Amino acid sequence: MYQSLTIGFLRRGYSSTGGVEAYLKGLAEGLRGEGHRVVLFGTSEWPASEWPGGEILRCKGASLSEYCADVARQKATSGVRFDLILSVEKVPGCDLYRTDEGLHRAWLSQRCHYISLWARMFQRISPKHREKLRLERQLFTPEATRRVISLSHKISVEIRDLYDYPEKQISLIRNGVPTRSVTTLKERTRARKELDIPRDEKVVLFVGTGWERKGLRFAISAVEALNDQKVKLLVAGKGVTKRYASSSVRFLGGVREMTMVYDAADLFLFPTLFDPFPLATLEALSAGLPVITTAANGVSEIMTPGVHGEVIFEPSDSEALIAALRKWLGMMNDPNQVIQVRKACNTLASEFTLERNLKETLAVIREVIAERE
Repeated sequence: MYQSLTIGFLRRGYSSTGGVEAYLKGLAEGLRGEGHRVVLFGTSEWPASEWPGGEILRCKGASLSEYCADVARQKATSGVRFDLILSVEKVPGCDLYRTDEGLHRAWLSQRCHYISLWARMFQRISPKHREKLRLERQLFTPEATRRVISLSHKISVEIRDLYDYPEKQISLIRNGVPTRSVTTLKERTRARKELDIPRDEKVVLFVGTGWERKGLRFAISAVEALNDQKVKLLVAGKGVTKRYASSSVRFLGGVREMTMVYDAADLFLFPTLFDPFPLATLEALSAGLPVITTAANGVSEIMTPGVHGEVIFEPSDSEALIAALRKWLGMMNDPNQVIQVRKACNTLASEFTLERNLKETLAVIREVIAERE
């Protein structure tokens, strides 16, 4: 029997519909279920009722540097003895860092391909980006961070190559989601009625916030290019809708309970520019939705193109996106293919459960503690 541990979690800010928040709460619930104590180093936005056990050490977080300093203060003065600190923020000096947002340096490099010269110049001198890059450099040293949990093979390679961080200290643990069955016809009918979706309308689903990074403009362009009034892009997530207004799009805003939205959709479109291993993509597969995404999406590493959807090399490859949409929307017209595809997608997602993630994460936590002792 393992001893009970006290584990600190670092997360700045809060979103009720955020994938990282959902993951951390799920992990914390799992750890509490095994008898461990979970304490959050959270900013004022976190409701105590939303954190398992309700234990939150409140930190200032106007900037990442301020948050780093206040985390250090709380560790020194709270009186809590932590066996391990797990962070999803770029805070040097933690035992375990989980790369939920990937490497900022890699993201900025990728972003340069899609923005203007002036935007690239501003990005280079931006205090916010410079601060993140400075902390990231400090973070990815063996002395500052004992172990890194990477969500995809691509991210693992970037950590090793960009920062010369020891490969033996990188553990690949992919996200996990609750297991569920493929959406039934009854569930689909009920969901479409609730969302006021016509019976003969094809629904292409996009989920996420941070629309620039997740490639919403490419998704909209691809759906518009179909020039089919019976195909609509359903967008779940927060953002400035005016910038993306289109007769082909319906915005749902932030959605706390996504099950009904997945149930109503025909396929999932996610032409992201950069995303380590987004929960939304895995959730879509779990619901039985084929996924059209890019190689920049870590989930693409577990997909088989032509079986679970399609993987496009670049989000700006409009011809490939449009061709993939036409292909898969056509396949969804065949009831026999729908059954096969939905079963294949659900089977793939069922390999990546919260239970598996918890088991693998706990194993790394125990390794880190053992190494320290």
